[in-house]
Amino acid sequence: MLGYLLRRVLAAIPVMGVVALFVFLLLRLTPGDPAAILAGDNATPEQLERIRVSLGLHEPIYIQFFTWINQLLHGDLGVSLISNVPVLQMIGQRLEPSISIAISTIILAILIAVPLGVIAAWKRSICAGCRCRASRASPPVSALTWNAWSCRP
Repeated sequence: MLGYLLRRVLAAIPVMGVVALFVFLLLRLTPGDPAAILAGDNATPEQLERIRVSLGLHEPIYIQFFTWINQLLHGDLGVSLISNVPVLQMIGQRLEPSISIAISTIILAILIAVPLGVIAAWKRSICAGCRCRASRASPPVSALTWNAWSCRP
C-alpha cells in the first residue's frame, strides 16, 4: 500500500509542475504591462521601472518562474496588489467561513441522504420504477442518495 501511495505521489509531481508552468505563463504572458496597469495612466517612466524592479519583471521569464516556484514552496504567496496585504493572511481570514460552509453542507447532505437511503432500502420492492425515474430526473438529489436508489434490479 505504501508503495502504491509513493508511486501516485511521484506521478503527481510532473503534473503539478506542468500546471504550475501553465498558470505562470498564463499570468505572465497576458497582454499589457502589469507595471503600467498598477501605476495608472499618469505614471512616469521612473515609477514604471521601480514597479517592474519591485515585482521582478525586469528579469528574464525563466528566472521569474523559478523565483515564483521558490516563493510558493516556502509559503510566500506575495502581497495583494489591490489591498497591499499578504495573500496568506487574506486566505487565513476567509478560511474559517469556508470550512464552516463546507461542514454545514456535508452535514446537510448526510441528513438528507441517509434517511432517503434507508427508505429506499426498506421499501425496495414498492414502486421500483418510480425511484428509477426520479433518480434520473433529479441528478443533484440522486447524487446524495444511497446505492439502493440505483436503477439496477
